[in-house]
Parts: sequence; C-alpha cells; structure tokens
Amino acid sequence: MAIRLLPDTLANQIAAGEVIERPASVVKELVENSLDAGARSIRVETADAGLSKLVVQDDGCGIPQDELALALTRHATSKIVTTTDLFHIHTFGFRGEALPSMAAVSRLTLTSRADGAAEAWQITPDGELQPAALGQGTRVEVADLFYATPARRKFLKSVRAERMAIHDVLHKFALANPHINLTLFEDGAETWHVPAAQGELLQAVHPRLRELMNDDFARQALPLTATRGDEHGARLEGYISPATLHTGTSRQQFIFVNGRAVKDRSLQAALKNAYGDRIPGGRHPLAVLFISLPPEEVDVNVHPAKSEVRFRDANSLFGLVFGAVREALHGSVPTSAAMPLADAFRPAAMPATPSWQAPAPVTMDLQAPPDKLWKGEAPVGAPQAPAALPAEHHPLGAALGQIDATYIVAENADGALVVVDQHAAHERLVYEALKAQFVAGRIAAQPLLLPVTVPLKAPEVDALLAHAEDLARFGLEVEQRGPTAVVVTAVPQLLADVNPATLLHDVVGDLLELTPRTTLNAKLEHVLATLACHHSIRAGRRLSLAEMNSLLRQMEQTPDSLTCNHGRPTVVSLDKVALEKLFARR
Repeated sequence: MAIRLLPDTLANQIAAGEVIERPASVVKELVENSLDAGARSIRVETADAGLSKLVVQDDGCGIPQDELALALTRHATSKIVTTTDLFHIHTFGFRGEALPSMAAVSRLTLTSRADGAAEAWQITPDGELQPAALGQGTRVEVADLFYATPARRKFLKSVRAERMAIHDVLHKFALANPHINLTLFEDGAETWHVPAAQGELLQAVHPRLRELMNDDFARQALPLTATRGDEHGARLEGYISPATLHTGTSRQQFIFVNGRAVKDRSLQAALKNAYGDRIPGGRHPLAVLFISLPPEEVDVNVHPAKSEVRFRDANSLFGLVFGAVREALHGSVPTSAAMPLADAFRPAAMPATPSWQAPAPVTMDLQAPPDKLWKGEAPVGAPQAPAALPAEHHPLGAALGQIDATYIVAENADGALVVVDQHAAHERLVYEALKAQFVAGRIAAQPLLLPVTVPLKAPEVDALLAHAEDLARFGLEVEQRGPTAVVVTAVPQLLADVNPATLLHDVVGDLLELTPRTTLNAKLEHVLATLACHHSIRAGRRLSLAEMNSLLRQMEQTPDSLTCNHGRPTVVSLDKVALEKLFARR
C-alpha cells in the first residue's frame, strides 16, 4: 500500500478531534483566547447547547485586519515565538490549534476590531474578508458544529448534558477569574451572570462561592494561604470545607495552576489525605485552590486540551497542599452565623487548638454500673439542678441533660441549643490522647497481672506476629502460644480495663482488612481508632451533669473534636435565630 500525504482538509478534521470534543470544548478555547487578549467582559451565547450556534464575544485587544486569515491557519499563534518560549508559557493558549480546528468542523465567522483600529473586519465561513460593525474586541461565531464530521455529532450526549458541560466550564472560569464579567445567554435569554469583583484573589472569589458551589460552603469555607520557601517560590491560596462538610464525589474540588483549571491526582490526594480521619471513608471535602508558580516549573504542553499538567517538583507541591490544608483545619473556627431553617443544624463553633495536643483525661469511672454515678453523686434517676453557664464563654456551653442516654443536650452563652453524641465525642478524645502518646514515642502499656490466652486462626496469628513490633508501640504486647493462639501480656494504659480478647479480635480484623497499598500512616490511624473505640462512653450510658460538662470542656480543648475518628459529626447546634424561626417568633 502506497504512502501518501493526507489532504489538508482531512488532516485538519482529524486534528480537530483532539481539541474540539464537544461544544464545551469550543467555549473553553474561545474564553481562554479572550482572557489572553486582556478582556474584562466576556459574553457567551448558545443555541441548542452550542450545537446550532455558539458565540463568544469579548472586549479584549482584538485582531488586526491583516492577521484575521492567519488566525485560522493551523499552528499560527501570537503567544510563543521561539523554542524557549514553550517552557515559559504565560498564556492559556499557545498551540495555534483552536480556531483552525473549529473552522474545520463548523461554519466559523471571525469578527474583530483591534485596539486603535478605525473599524472592525470579519472573515466569513467562505474565507471572504469584509468590513463589519463591532466595538473593540473579538466575536467568534461557531455554527453547525460537526456538520463536516457527522459521525462525531452522533457521539454527543443530550442537549441537557451538553448544556451542563458548558456550565461547568464557565463556572471554572468564573472561580479562577473573579475580576472578569461573565454572561451566558441560552436560546436567546440571559440565564447566568457574574459581575466583576474587587479586591485581592480570596476576597474577590468569596462572593462567587455561594453561586458556583453552595451556601454551606460559602458560609463555612476556611481560607488558607501558604508559600513554598525555596528558590522556585510556589504559592497556594484558596478555600476548603471544614471537616464536617463533605460530599459523595470530588466534583466540587477545583484546582487551578497559574489560573488554569487542571486535573491532578497527586494534588487531589494531598487534599484528601490532609483530612485523614476527620471525614468518613468514601466522602470528599470541597475546595477551591489556586497554585501560582514560575512557568518553567510546570509543563502545560502535555495534552491538546491542556487540562493535564506535569510539575517539575510534584512532591514539594504535594507537601505544600497537604501542610496548608492540615494547618487550616487545625486552626478552624466554624461559623456561628444564622442559617436558613432547612439547614438549621450545623457543627458547633470550637476554638482553635494546636495539632497533637494531648487532652487531660475525662474524670469518669467508666466501669461504674449504669445506675450509679461517680464518687458520691446521687443516683442517675434523682433530680439534678442544671449547672450554671460558665463565667467565661464556652462554645459548647453547660449541660442540661441527655436524650436517650446517648446525646448530651447543652445551652451555650449565646442561647444556642447544642447536642453532642457522647460516644462519638469521647471516642475522639481517647483517640487524640492515644495519638499524642504515640507521636511522643510509644503508647504507655499496662502489664497484665494474669496474661490472657486468646485462641485464633492460623492466618490471624500470622498477621499479629507480623505486626507485633508496631502493636508493642501501641501498648498492646502479644506472644505466640502455638500455631493457633497468642497470649496478651500488656494492653494500653488508657485501656487498662478493656477485655483483652475482644480488643485483640478487633485489632486482628483490622490488620487483615488492610491492603498492601495502605500507607503506614493510614494503618497506624486505623489501629488507633480501634483502640479508642474500646474505651469510649457507649450510647445508652447514663451520665451525671458533672460528667457531661467534663466531656464538653475536654472537647473544647481537643483538636478535631467536631468529628469522631471515623469522620462522623460529634456536635450539632441550633442557634437562637434558628430557634425563633422554628417557633415563628421571627
């Protein structure tokens, strides 16, 4: 078979498939061109979700008359000139493929009036150059998308799906460029508009979080700023959700590198790992992160769509994101502003505390019978006077009583109703105490006066012995007693009254569930969580008011106590405004 060159038309249509996948791709490329042209206002119009017609108009610097035809030629660009420029890209576009790709698969009309030009000029789908009416800027109309490649059109999704894809693209541009006016017209009607904002990046983008993300995130978002202190100078800014706000997918995680929306699994992993055990498994935090770094530190010439990038020092960026998110979470104080009635319950506000701070132990006799209180108190059934509100302000307030012997009900100084899950809350307290000991070296062990023999299956014995050294650092010491049994000689001091056999069965279950790909840190946290669960106040346990208040004060001094170590919430509150709305007082 003879080798021959493809006709230019066919070659352009094939190349267009790499750049123009759907109408949203057209919007992305044209809006990027507008931003590169210095536009301050961008208008997008669509008909049939861009399949019939799609227009992007801006007030940028425009294209001179003698360059209009050249703009539709493949690999013609004003944004890079030399090979060196390819490694110092300061613009969104640079490949010179977008406009010719669109022209190859649609009927494209390009109209522009350059800065200082007396009139606008237009190049028609037939290649004719003629005068036109337009203010300064550029207008690109793409009609009958994929008419030249009907097979491609068959693979498009429904009009609704294509419309949503366009919305997603514009939302990303609106987040990354808060100082730009963006307007969307769909089928002749204005459906979306975000005005230009003022101020620094974080200040300007915050008003857009409510419209582009959701009300909860806009109200509770935690700001973060961090800088990589080396000669390459990366800077991170943005907003993340508190640990109590998360979703089932990662769709509401937006990462921008030098203003460009990117997909990067490493950075997403850094974000997720920073939350650790603060959120439940399978859930994802919300985030809008902006990373700025020198152009030579990032390679954007990886894919024609420019959505994937490579970093020169990916590990350093991972650490920057991980550390900044951890710091923001440790220093977070969730908002106490009033919420809509439908969202009345929310995490209670907590003070900032340093990470890994060991809380003082809760002074409770957890082994006391359920109908007795600790050290001389009256029986649980006896009437108890509610404790007075503390003189100083405590976010969790003073305990009033229990519901179902499971939830502590309290009132704080602001008149908010606070409800605490006693088991989940105490589990976090014990977990943080164990973690603090572990970080300090090892968890204090309590030798058993009478070692306990625990029968197990051979694979379970093997798993325990393989991790015996790590378990000893947890304060759990075991020795082999034949092929199907081990002897427990010591347990963690904080768990001195635990049933060794029950604890061991749970720990070995954890060890067998962990996969070889589980990180060491995740393994440690998993086992610590199991240990903590065994020493926590159970649901259904009656507590005295003194015990309840002791638990509340410990929570206020403990990092990450808004969630248990499985990521579930420990506290919700209903403030005075929400209460008044419930009873039609406001």
